[in-house]
Amino acid sequence: MILRTIKKFDTWFVLLWGAILFIPFLNAVHLFDWDEINFAESAREMLVTGNYQTVQINYQPFMEKPPLFFWCQVLSMKLFGINEFAARFPNAIVGIITLILVFTIGKKLHGRAFGFLWVLFVTGSFTPHLYFKSGIIDPLYNLFVFVTLYLFYLYITNNKQLKYAISIGVFIGLAIITKGPVALIVIGLTILVYWALKKFQSVLSLQHFFIAAGFALLVSASWFGVETIQNGPTFLLEFVKYQADLFLNPVAGHGQPFYYHALVLLAGAFPASIFAMKQLFKKPINDVLTVNTWTLLVLIQFWVVLILFSIVKTKIVHYSSLCYLPLTFFAAQQLLAYMQQKETMPVWQKLIAFVLALVIAVLFVVLPFVDTFKYKFIPLIEDDFAKGNLSIKGNWNGMEFFPGLFFIGITIVFFVKLLKKELLNAAFLLLFFLSFFIPVVLRLIVPKIEQYTQGAAIEFYEQKANEACYIETVGFKSYAHYFYGKVKPYHAVTTAKGFNYNSVLDKPLYLVCKVGNEKAIDSNFTNLYQKGGFVFYRKK
Repeated sequence: MILRTIKKFDTWFVLLWGAILFIPFLNAVHLFDWDEINFAESAREMLVTGNYQTVQINYQPFMEKPPLFFWCQVLSMKLFGINEFAARFPNAIVGIITLILVFTIGKKLHGRAFGFLWVLFVTGSFTPHLYFKSGIIDPLYNLFVFVTLYLFYLYITNNKQLKYAISIGVFIGLAIITKGPVALIVIGLTILVYWALKKFQSVLSLQHFFIAAGFALLVSASWFGVETIQNGPTFLLEFVKYQADLFLNPVAGHGQPFYYHALVLLAGAFPASIFAMKQLFKKPINDVLTVNTWTLLVLIQFWVVLILFSIVKTKIVHYSSLCYLPLTFFAAQQLLAYMQQKETMPVWQKLIAFVLALVIAVLFVVLPFVDTFKYKFIPLIEDDFAKGNLSIKGNWNGMEFFPGLFFIGITIVFFVKLLKKELLNAAFLLLFFLSFFIPVVLRLIVPKIEQYTQGAAIEFYEQKANEACYIETVGFKSYAHYFYGKVKPYHAVTTAKGFNYNSVLDKPLYLVCKVGNEKAIDSNFTNLYQKGGFVFYRKK
């Protein structure tokens, strides 16, 4: 009776767990250029202009993203003000919903213990956890895509009911107005591969296909259609062109080798990436067909996403975040297999887990001492901007190395327990510790690191936020001066090609450039000062 009562509160426990981990410290560090500030700025400009239909940056149409996530940020900013907490709060809520979702799916498919294991792998793995404390679009988009996958599973395992076909279309539509048609590509490829592996047996009736497509079109047209009717096809055409450019070219310098996302997942999604390895690689194609339908679908989606975005020329770390939920699912599945003694954890896997954990722990111990030893390697750096950034003091208080030191201790205990074959205790210890270690790092260490990367620039923008002025960057792309400078909708000196510095100005003009690019600034500007990797100018 007591056990049944406790089980009734499982979902509430997961909700509380997510709230404790994801909501605190959302404002511990400034938003990061580009994406976090880009999206928050679009939401801020909606509030400033009262125009919630058109996505804007610097009060000009922004053709790269649909608005659903920005609307979530707008609601948050109406509640909490225009700040970092409000910009990131929507993803904290998305994180809590995601934890409840994976627990519910896991419990239904493999039991209560598996549901909790899956939740722990999400909160105890670095990038899956951090994304729910960020202000980027991907957590919401990933949730919609994953819900769509689960609805497709329910559709093919529940007599192909119409309600699931309708729901599939609705969530695909929501994903499209969150980030774009790539959701349709990912889901479409996943279903096509599943269909092929099932030897082209019917998995989706033609009637239900058109119904799902109709609802996806209806939901996505609720914005794309209205936008096109009101402002013409410009946004739609530019948006499609931008998406194609991302696929074919390394946009904005984001060209990386083919294996980039595999490395990002290995290191970033630790320790889920290590535990999931055997599940991802061990089965030949004929064995894959013997696993249950859900496992097969998740496996297909993982490889579809990884291969697709490894082919795409523009490689940004966010793109492989669609792999996080499949990866944590397989990590939990593999740990469950070890617990049930169906398999033994191989020595190589134990060693990789230990070495990677130790390397990460040592890194967090060493980082707080960067100001002590940086002068030894600054002369070896050729990049002037990097040198300038490192010239700043991080204001370390000398205590930040303790979490890393504790991490080393946990890693050693983890490895000893692995050697003693106390696998569950070892995994639980590591995951539980990392679930709290990640927020602590975000509070204590990340703000110090930010001082080196963008702290000087954001400090300058904040100083000018209440001054009627223009602020522009020279030689580098940024959105920080818009958000932290609280830029107003001035258009008089903005041309189609950018800012016209030679115009007769009605307000002071400030320029910010990176160290090493000073030659781009002409004699009409006064050098105010240099701090870190940035130099600040004012027009005479």
